[in-house]
Amino acid sequence: MAQSVQQSRREVLQILPTNVGSGIFSPRAGLPQIIFEIPRFPKIMNGKSLRINGTFTALAAEGVSPNNTTTFFANAAGNNDVYIDGRTGLSSVIDVLSIQNLEGATYETIKNYNRMASSLSPLNESIGNYLNGGVDGLYGGLSKEVSTAGKCDNKFDFSLPLLAGFLQGAPIDLQLVKGCRIIINLSPDNFVMRNNKWRNPLSNGGTGAGGAYYELSNLSLSVTCENPPAEAQQAMLQNVQGAWDYDAYSSFYNVVLSNDHNAIININTGRTIATIMNMIPSKFLNNYNYNSQWTSQLLTENAGGVLTNRVQMTDLTFLKGGMRIPLDFSTSSRLAQGNGTSSSFNNFEELNAIRNVWSLSNFEKSLATELSLASSNAVAAGAAAGQPRFSLQNGYSINDQDRIQQYNLGVSYDSITYNGLDFRGTPLGIRIQSVAPTGVALRPHSLFIFIKHKNTIVFQDGQVRVIS
Repeated sequence: MAQSVQQSRREVLQILPTNVGSGIFSPRAGLPQIIFEIPRFPKIMNGKSLRINGTFTALAAEGVSPNNTTTFFANAAGNNDVYIDGRTGLSSVIDVLSIQNLEGATYETIKNYNRMASSLSPLNESIGNYLNGGVDGLYGGLSKEVSTAGKCDNKFDFSLPLLAGFLQGAPIDLQLVKGCRIIINLSPDNFVMRNNKWRNPLSNGGTGAGGAYYELSNLSLSVTCENPPAEAQQAMLQNVQGAWDYDAYSSFYNVVLSNDHNAIININTGRTIATIMNMIPSKFLNNYNYNSQWTSQLLTENAGGVLTNRVQMTDLTFLKGGMRIPLDFSTSSRLAQGNGTSSSFNNFEELNAIRNVWSLSNFEKSLATELSLASSNAVAAGAAAGQPRFSLQNGYSINDQDRIQQYNLGVSYDSITYNGLDFRGTPLGIRIQSVAPTGVALRPHSLFIFIKHKNTIVFQDGQVRVIS
């Protein structure tokens, strides 16, 4: 007699926010927090497939849609040219991401999630995905800023993945983890929205009465799950103990105030995999006149008082309890930055911290994806002699203005066993040395530090315990 074999079935869950309210989520015009709850039941969730879906609306200070297509390059003042970052798109709207179970146990909380995305997203997407629309439907970003700006003239739909380590690891037993609650705190309007003042000095978008703002609507969460056969589901219901490892990110903040900056941070993580960092002049944050998502080198002011001139970073040192670990030397960028070329070793370490597996192909992909400035100090055709490389006054092709620097720093602590280093009770030290032009003071730069580490969830007798 033939026996039937039960197969697992795949389904896509569609979940609405629990705090839907009026249906508008916005720091100004709606709810500033979004909550999704995924039920506890015997299903296996593919966290990598999870998406936050919805509609994004950009609004100028007057409460009307932007008109970037006509004001982006205009010689006359435009007061409604506002748009989002083209590299990270709508990842910028997430200030804090928290993942819990339905009983309140926290699995991962990432502060400054938007700034983490500034490092992770551009280095995990190819230039082809940016140019050909591969990231358009996900993040809402496009390769050229003028294209992203034009897109913001109208409402557009998105399907945003979440970069949390908890979701990007192994499939998740929703019965064992006791369901999932995803909480998103939205970023301020002046962090997400920016005007076009760098390209069009007459621009005053976002600075009018009330300032520009954004709205999210039609929100839902979608995720793919596997429904095991009935006997497997019964076993999942009876399973009350086990352990599960996953990657997580913790966030720290520091301010660089000098050309020899030392940061001492108690990260208190047991299995520390990597440190990932990015910087931005502090005055750029939460400022309509700048892109709060930009990852830059240290910058000083030009003759006009604008932060465009790069500062040469000479040495970068990572320490554990005052000792040089994992590298027993400082990495030098003197020659590379003096010649205007890529700092290959720093890029090696940065990529290995983010992707864990380094290869020449990844390095080349990174250089393309970063859309970085040309590897030469030579000024672009038509630019004034001696014009700084970061100046944005010379044309609008992808060869100059849209090749905005993507600058990250990082180090991997364990690329072989992936067990990491123990920083419990031992501080992380970071030393950044640079050389500013004579007589030029270094302005405050915000340093965002993200620690990638392993956590363990222990399930025993109906209790959940998270071990870092």
